Amino acid sequence: MAALGLVSSTRFALLTAAVLLLSAAHTLAEEEMPRFNGNGSVTQAINGDVGAVLDIGSGLTMTFPKGIPVGRSRLVTFKKAAKKPTGAQVKKGFTPIGTALDFNMPVSAGGAPIILSMASKADPRKKGERLVLAMEVGTLCNDENKATKGKNGLCSGWEFVDAEFDSTAAAVTAKLQSTGGLRMVFGLLSEK
Repeated sequence: MAALGLVSSTRFALLTAAVLLLSAAHTLAEEEMPRFNGNGSVTQAINGDVGAVLDIGSGLTMTFPKGIPVGRSRLVTFKKAAKKPTGAQVKKGFTPIGTALDFNMPVSAGGAPIILSMASKADPRKKGERLVLAMEVGTLCNDENKATKGKNGLCSGWEFVDAEFDSTAAAVTAKLQSTGGLRMVFGLLSEK
């Protein structure tokens, strides 16, 4: 009889351990951010409850934090841009570096920033230069930008977000509070 009680206690303990282990695995799976890979382009529905990492190869990633206010299935496209803007198109004194990127829609980050990252073996800055991400946005047309008029009646304008070089990750990164819904390119601006 005592042996039967010992077997039941052992069985109960094993069942309890299995339930706890499954619960921990489920919690870990919920906390792990999904990663979507592509060769130069990723089109994916992202879920704001869990966030997402879009990886288009060559060390180019865009990370959407958990809790980003996009609902549960916002379809987005992150890709290499078909046409890289020249420095003069962006701003006098701007020198583009790396691959120009395209993100198809404006998205607000909410509490935590969206992180755009590009692999870089070394800090691309020279003395007197500032590392930035130039983000194309639709803006009102004027004499300076009327040649860049888009389908929506707006013209191309550029906003700048400070970027940084992370030697540990060997990458240039920018933390975005929102996206412009058009092209983006890392680059250098003179600090003068």
